[in-house]
Amino acid sequence: MSTTSTLLPAPAPSRATQYRLPVMLGLMTLGILALIHDSLTGLGWTTAARWGYSLTAAYALYALWARDVVVARLLGFALAAGLAELPADAYLVHATNTLVYPQPEPMLWASPVYMPFSWAVVLTQIGFVAWLLLPRLGPWRTGLLLVPVSGVLIPLYEKWAISAGWWQYQGAPSWHGVPYYIFLAEALLMLPVPWLLLHAVGRGGRWLLLAGLAEGVVMLLACLIAFTLLG
Repeated sequence: MSTTSTLLPAPAPSRATQYRLPVMLGLMTLGILALIHDSLTGLGWTTAARWGYSLTAAYALYALWARDVVVARLLGFALAAGLAELPADAYLVHATNTLVYPQPEPMLWASPVYMPFSWAVVLTQIGFVAWLLLPRLGPWRTGLLLVPVSGVLIPLYEKWAISAGWWQYQGAPSWHGVPYYIFLAEALLMLPVPWLLLHAVGRGGRWLLLAGLAEGVVMLLACLIAFTLLG
């Protein structure tokens, strides 16, 4: 029996089995539509906070209501990774001087307080897609497939976020305000996510924290490599 199949959780309760796919796809669609709306209104960081907090809460409430272990563990991994991403954000703000957040707003180190939750939403969304592909493709082929997907999708999120007034970039070659190095960084940081999910979601417990911390290290390395090559 393969490692992938042995780490997949047991069949979920009926509500999770019945509602997981439509709920997750529905929340993903809602998140994209809300981000597009916020990009058109340009009201700034308060809409970023609302986006991150409300969607994180929606995933948590669904997982609790449906007793969906997969989504609960996926969200736990994503939250841990969102907190572990703070050094990568600090690197972009202080070392490269290319990432700028509007002031004043509540900050956590060099990042807005909402940032770990925003990353939790993005990683939950893309991580769910990876989880659907894992049984068929395995972790590394799924990771390779995510590279071009995340390299395009997340920078598109970035473009909308810039238009919404959540943050901006300066002093780096860019496309519509999104630096080229961000495209590469966002692509690289998703490569190991399926393998990390296999352990975080498949095993739970301390693996949620360990996998999230590992993804934070990957995020920092991805930013370092991408900025060195394209910044």
